[in-house]
Amino acid sequence: MRRRSGTSVDSHFEGKVPHLKANYQRLLEVLHHLGPFQETAKQASIHLQKQTVFADVQLRKGYFNLEFKTDYPIDDPRITKHLQLSAHRFAHTVRITVPTDIDTQLVAWLTDAYHLSK
Repeated sequence: MRRRSGTSVDSHFEGKVPHLKANYQRLLEVLHHLGPFQETAKQASIHLQKQTVFADVQLRKGYFNLEFKTDYPIDDPRITKHLQLSAHRFAHTVRITVPTDIDTQLVAWLTDAYHLSK
């Protein structure tokens, strides 16, 4: 359990449905194959960071939103929100409800986000 400013990763899962933490653990298993990173609990989310944040997990009652950045826009129906941050930076949000949402396409996007993180 990591603590920062009175918030821990585990505290984000309190009062949430049990499968939510299992989905988050599945995400971490997949991401650990990319290389080292840290989980940092913030008040409203969990940051996953290499040197900078490459993904942000925002928990809801029965699902979580996963936000990540790429240097290209993604036009895909799974993207629930997208924002152009600068000429070459785009933020995308995907809703993770079930383990199968963490598939090869999402892993490819997250791999790009991980490598973009400096």
